[in-house]
Amino acid sequence: MVSFGLSYIGATVGLVLGQLRVALLVYVLGSPVAGAATSLAISTAGTLTGTWRHARDGRVDLWLLASVGLPSALAAFATARWAGSVDARLLKAVIAGVLLLTGASMLRRPPDPTSPSGHVPSRTFAVLAEVVVGAVLGAISGLVGLLLGSLRLPAMIRYARVAPPVAIGTNMAIGAVTGLSAGVATFLQGQVDLTAFAIVTPLTLLGANLGARRTGSLDPDSLRRWIAAVLLLSATLMLGELAVAHWRAG
Repeated sequence: MVSFGLSYIGATVGLVLGQLRVALLVYVLGSPVAGAATSLAISTAGTLTGTWRHARDGRVDLWLLASVGLPSALAAFATARWAGSVDARLLKAVIAGVLLLTGASMLRRPPDPTSPSGHVPSRTFAVLAEVVVGAVLGAISGLVGLLLGSLRLPAMIRYARVAPPVAIGTNMAIGAVTGLSAGVATFLQGQVDLTAFAIVTPLTLLGANLGARRTGSLDPDSLRRWIAAVLLLSATLMLGELAVAHWRAG
């Protein structure tokens, strides 16, 4: 039910909100690796459903899907294959760090997409920036099991000057190709908990399809502030647990 709510709200505002799901799965499954991999597989299923709806309604920019999505997918596949060899405590700390970063970024007021820009970068620089951003976020996605759309979406609106409805659809499409690539790698490595995947995915798909239909009908500012507070709280709890475990071990 939590995943249904997350996918419904996420598809509406162009985010997957896997940060909350991965935190729950890490604790339920008792493994950061299994939790991250399973959450990534579930998020990918949800984004594919939401992307289909957004694409049908003309809210996906194919150029950004190629310039950001392709390097993101390749990097995610590469890092997801060896995520299982990363120390479990380190991986949990990275997940918590991403939660903090995402929560803090979501608390910032989004830019006005219609405001004038003081400096317009060259097209070559813009394309290079899109590729680099895609690759970096994709590499992190493969490690921590998050599609990081909440970091990518503000950048698309602020720097790529994409209209919010198109940014929402394109962001979800980039998340879909990133998650699909990393998801294949995690399935090949046997890191996905198939039982949890089978239980959580169906309602996630339903929520994503229903949410994508309502893009723009919910107040994104209120949702963003509420979600950011939960992310920051989740990250604080995870870091606190790591600190206590380290103190006891010492």
